[in-house]
Amino acid sequence: MNKVDYYNISRRNSLSRLAIFIGLAGIILSSSFGSFILTGAIIFIPLIIIFILSFLEYPPILLYTTFILNYLIMGIGRYINLEGISAVMDTILVSQLILIWIHSALKQDIPWKNGLNILTIVTFIWMIYCIIELANPTGMLEAWVLSRGLIFNGLIISLISTLLITRIKQVKIIILLYSILTLLAVGKAIMQKTIGFDSFEQAWLAGGGALTHIIGSGTRYFSFFTDAGNFGSNMGCAGVVFGIIAFITPQKVSKIYYAIISLLSIYAMFLSGTRGAMIVPLGGLALYIIISKNYKAIFIGGFLLVFIYIFFAYTYIGQNNPQIRRMRTSFRPTEDASFNVRRENQKRLAEYLKYKPIGEGLGLSGVENKKVSIRFTTNIPHDSWYVKIWVETGIIGLILYLGGLLIVIFKCMWIIMFKIKSKELKGIYSGLLCGIFGMMLSAYGNAFWGQYPTMIIAFVGLSMILNGEYVEQQINNKNLIIKI
Repeated sequence: MNKVDYYNISRRNSLSRLAIFIGLAGIILSSSFGSFILTGAIIFIPLIIIFILSFLEYPPILLYTTFILNYLIMGIGRYINLEGISAVMDTILVSQLILIWIHSALKQDIPWKNGLNILTIVTFIWMIYCIIELANPTGMLEAWVLSRGLIFNGLIISLISTLLITRIKQVKIIILLYSILTLLAVGKAIMQKTIGFDSFEQAWLAGGGALTHIIGSGTRYFSFFTDAGNFGSNMGCAGVVFGIIAFITPQKVSKIYYAIISLLSIYAMFLSGTRGAMIVPLGGLALYIIISKNYKAIFIGGFLLVFIYIFFAYTYIGQNNPQIRRMRTSFRPTEDASFNVRRENQKRLAEYLKYKPIGEGLGLSGVENKKVSIRFTTNIPHDSWYVKIWVETGIIGLILYLGGLLIVIFKCMWIIMFKIKSKELKGIYSGLLCGIFGMMLSAYGNAFWGQYPTMIIAFVGLSMILNGEYVEQQINNKNLIIKI
């Protein structure tokens, strides 16, 4: 350990001891005056100080914490009355940027040049367009403010991720956290199926959730996600991510571990009963065939695609199973009543938006926004993330948003196919890209892309891939010192 490291550790320990001393002194004083509320508040002060010091010393800790909280926040909100969940998460994201800036001023080891990449550029352009949307004559300021996550979070998340995930160790930590969180989600869904819904979940179902989750074709399980649609598509993504990692990773233990998670995730996807989620593994598998440049992967992937399509589209095997029966209808969309209703709704919206190239205004689509304004666009379910973008920001906004994401996807494909040499990194990045691409396809049939935990998973994953060359450089250059 060099003198600088020893000094930093000593200084951090001294500050931690000081924080604990101040906290204990505050507890004694407040207790002597009989103020239990003050005592409770002071107890947390040393913890907050220690956390801040830890984040300043090693900023990725806050990103890991945010990643975990983002995954669990909606489930926690079902059991605890959390007001303003989105405001809390927005505050955490902005706080990360501030702490990164402070850390950089103190340590001078943040690779700020990495922050300029195709994803941050695309999300910045999108943010500017959304700010211009304030001038939309049919828009509303209140609805615009409530849409701040759609406006700003993509840029903030991609910037933070690019600046902080710069080492292979950090990449592996994110993947490990993702795998553990996925297991928790799968476990909760299995509990719902085998044990039943708890009182809080039953209250949620009684409050309106049962209309879409307790249906004639069977129960749709949602784990601790916002709904079954969000859960199913995310499980499909996890199935792709960990399936590809298991296929490529050379470590036997890791191969078994990720293969088990992949299979469990696909099982959970079927438990969700989300038909649109079927496109996630299919689309992800199709993309992997393209980027793998591996004859074995092309053969196996192509065979699986054909097998899955024939199984669901041309056979009735497993028709007695409600999950399989429901998923099978996704291969025969014209026979599905809800699909036909969605098409009719889109035709009505298209007629209304014919002369609205910049849309109705942010936050003014879908029946969930009736609380903000009752109008034509809030009386029709959008049932799709891209329809939502189209209605709120017009054809111009849809082209910017979807076109920007596709440009990012192509850039990530290029990096994986021609720039990354490490087999381990290539497997991780391939899994992430294919899973995220599958969720992008699924977002056409479900408006889950902007919900927790999807958005952060997608933008963190894309940022990791775009930083891939830099991460590999750290592996190859043993003399390069990276402190964060």
